[in-house]
Amino acid sequence: MNWTDEGLLLSVKPYGERAAVIQVLTEHKGLHAGLIQNAFSRKMNSTLQPSNQLHLNWSSRLEEHLGIYKADLLRSRVDIFLSNKLALDVFNTISALCLSTLAERDPIPGLYKNTTNFLDQITNIKKWEFFYIHWELNLLASLGYGLDLKKCAATGTTENLFYISPKSGKAVCKEKGLKYDKKLLRFPSILRDVGKNHEFNRSDLLDGLKITGFFLKKCLIDSLQNSQTIIIRQRLIDTLSNEENT
Repeated sequence: MNWTDEGLLLSVKPYGERAAVIQVLTEHKGLHAGLIQNAFSRKMNSTLQPSNQLHLNWSSRLEEHLGIYKADLLRSRVDIFLSNKLALDVFNTISALCLSTLAERDPIPGLYKNTTNFLDQITNIKKWEFFYIHWELNLLASLGYGLDLKKCAATGTTENLFYISPKSGKAVCKEKGLKYDKKLLRFPSILRDVGKNHEFNRSDLLDGLKITGFFLKKCLIDSLQNSQTIIIRQRLIDTLSNEENT
């Protein structure tokens, strides 16, 4: 078995004295692990930095085996994250969520493109962090938990949408939801039109991330890794909150 693809490096774990197992979000093969030989040589050490975009060749005798990667650097993003704590917290959250929620070797090219495009915005767009909520919404959609917020689930109206159902992820208008007020989630303003990020502040972003976070937790089974993922994401929320208050 042999294939080539490009991918976003999410994690590197030492394997023996010289090798490492890497986890990569690839364009056509989904989340895919593999072994890298001589992973800690001078050349490979600079290549195998999480957040780097790689050209990959994977080979194995059988498809179900771990397999061997050969990797070449396409794009380095390390400098971005070394100089920007918020950007680093965002990437760490993206990496942890991908590793915790995505099925191994399940192709999701749309998510790969959304992820790399978002990371490219960090140095190109002001208030880039407001686009992070788009990424979480895209992840939820890729996992089958996409939110349906265009119209009321009960009446079909697009007016006066005020709640979100915690079970279905669908919008509910105020008239129909009022008697279930304590059971429904509030519909935050930033999710009403995510295309107008420049009009919102950090408090609005945090309100939106409470909603996406609620549904992301439904995707995370109880495990040590997933508990760590929740902690990593909370670190991002804390950074956003602290910067809002300074």
